[in-house]
Amino acid sequence: MNPVARRYALALYEEAEARGLVETVDADVETLESVLDASRELAAALTSPIVSREKKEAILGRIFQGKVSDLTMRFLGLLVSKDREALLPETVSTYAALRDERLNIVEANVRAAQPLSSDEADRLRQSLEARSGKTVRMNMTVDPTLIGGLVVRLGDVVYDRSVSHQLKTLQERAAVSLN
Repeated sequence: MNPVARRYALALYEEAEARGLVETVDADVETLESVLDASRELAAALTSPIVSREKKEAILGRIFQGKVSDLTMRFLGLLVSKDREALLPETVSTYAALRDERLNIVEANVRAAQPLSSDEADRLRQSLEARSGKTVRMNMTVDPTLIGGLVVRLGDVVYDRSVSHQLKTLQERAAVSLN
């Protein structure tokens, strides 16, 4: 994590918190992130030394004016005025991580062989929250290669309860016992 991007992200979060605009700025950050992900041209313009500050401010104004809050627009202007606009993509992703950290939220990436019912997903979320002591945001994907079961990545920890993993483990144990 870039320390400069972290400082800017933290400043944005703290200002949003002080003004009671955290939810608004959260939505703004999602908008910024989706536009930045969708437009290589914007990323190229922001990082180009050939494009003037005034032009960069105008580009950001045309794209985001009326779509994000005044606080976020001022923040974008600050980045450009400080010659830090190239850090915008990293600042946006750092902001989201800081927000989650402050709100005690952890992301769980869940791969399941079949879609989980809402009851199964709720029980899994509750179990993960009990283990982590944090609020869990789950990203679910279906992966038929697992044969059955699921694999959960919660932060740096992976819980592999898939049938394919269990079969592999049995195979390795059988190979060791035959030697």
